[in-house]
Amino acid sequence: MNREMNYLTTEELEQTMQKTGMYADYIRMDGTWKKRFEDYMTGRKTMPLTYDPFFKCIFNPDVHPEWLSNLLSAIIGESVTVEDVLSSENTAVSVDSLLVMDIVVRLGDGSLANVEIQKIPYQFTAERISCYSSDLLLREYTRLKQNKNFLYSDLKKVYTIVLYEKTSATFKNEKLRGAYRHHGKTRFDTKLELELLQEYFLISLDVFCEKRYTKYATSLHMNDLNGWLSVLTAETKEDVEQTIREYPWSEAVFQEMSEYVKKPEEVMLMFSEALKIADKNTVKYMMDELQEKLNQSEEECRQEQVLRKQEEEKRKQAEEERKQAEESLQQSKEHERKLEEEIVKLRAQLENK
Repeated sequence: MNREMNYLTTEELEQTMQKTGMYADYIRMDGTWKKRFEDYMTGRKTMPLTYDPFFKCIFNPDVHPEWLSNLLSAIIGESVTVEDVLSSENTAVSVDSLLVMDIVVRLGDGSLANVEIQKIPYQFTAERISCYSSDLLLREYTRLKQNKNFLYSDLKKVYTIVLYEKTSATFKNEKLRGAYRHHGKTRFDTKLELELLQEYFLISLDVFCEKRYTKYATSLHMNDLNGWLSVLTAETKEDVEQTIREYPWSEAVFQEMSEYVKKPEEVMLMFSEALKIADKNTVKYMMDELQEKLNQSEEECRQEQVLRKQEEEKRKQAEEERKQAEESLQQSKEHERKLEEEIVKLRAQLENK
């Protein structure tokens, strides 16, 4: 990033904030986000594209329709065209995961794609994405069913695409050999050829970043997955320069990011919205962590109670066995006493004879 990309000096940034009447808001910004805002406005860092307001700003189909289409084409592995951006609200299930970006789009062939970015790895990954995919498919079915001439063949593919900034150990298993794009779909073990509608694409951005500076061949194609992932994860000036060298087409994207330096009010609003998302996610994550600890504690208590009950049952059984042994011993002694008495009587009778 350089001066040709519209960035400001620190002094110019201070003056701009004062001229726009946003200096007070600027001063009150959270320390970490204030530093991130300053780094962007002065060209030290790029926009944090993995946050919802920045992603939707740069990948707005109304402004650059080909960018989002090329990104999705790169992920899906075939050419697709974004026709429309749909509302991601009013879903049938509660979306309670730690999302920092969420967008639903309709593609040219009528299929749907739900694109999400996760900041923090969550539990029950498979179960959650299964719910998201099913919800999207049900939503489309409900819409189409309103047509009296509805046919099941009207239903198209549903893609669930999740990009993870940080992934759990599951995604870093040695057996995966560093793979960062994971494609899933339903197949039958008998090789029955039925094409089901739900497909999944999971992208591990942190695993990709471990290979960020691996030398790839220069690509002029905008549907190059490594190129788009480099754009999404680029943060420093060095990252940007490296990405532009390997993917010359990406310069237009970074140039577009720099244009927003001329719109400080807009950028401030985007940073404020991103901060709200981050705060909400932090609280949600802490709540999930606390809930998990509570569940774990309750499970440990339950197991302890089970063990105590088992120990108590064992103790009672041992006590019962002890009592039975004592009774058996008493009976044996009583029997022995009676035998001795019989012997004494028999001896007396023999002596009298």
